[in-house]
Amino acid sequence: GRIGAIGRREIGHGNLAERALAPVIPTEADFPYTIRVESLVTESCGSSSMASVCSGSLALFDAGVPVKRAIAGVAMGLLMPDNLKRGTDGDVAAEIDEEAVILTDILGLEDGFGTMDFKVAGDAKGI
Repeated sequence: GRIGAIGRREIGHGNLAERALAPVIPTEADFPYTIRVESLVTESCGSSSMASVCSGSLALFDAGVPVKRAIAGVAMGLLMPDNLKRGTDGDVAAEIDEEAVILTDILGLEDGFGTMDFKVAGDAKGI
């Protein structure tokens, strides 16, 4: 297992999950108990932070916390041809619109080949 303190990456991913779940947590007046959600991801071929959002939401339901609604998270990826990644002369914006591909629920392999990845978490009322 891992030895040592948690790093910047783990703190950042925890922050993403916390910010996604915070809007559905009940007020202290409605649920006067301490809530702790911990996520231990031992292997991932996708987004561990978005897995923490989904599992955290399910764990809150299972623990009986009266959350307002379910939250989910997904990793997205942007793929562009090599010549457009580095920029070229001319009307690049038009070419990017034609050539860019957006993937939903990317895997680790797709993340490595992509130009950019981003996380989306929320529900029908907002992200």
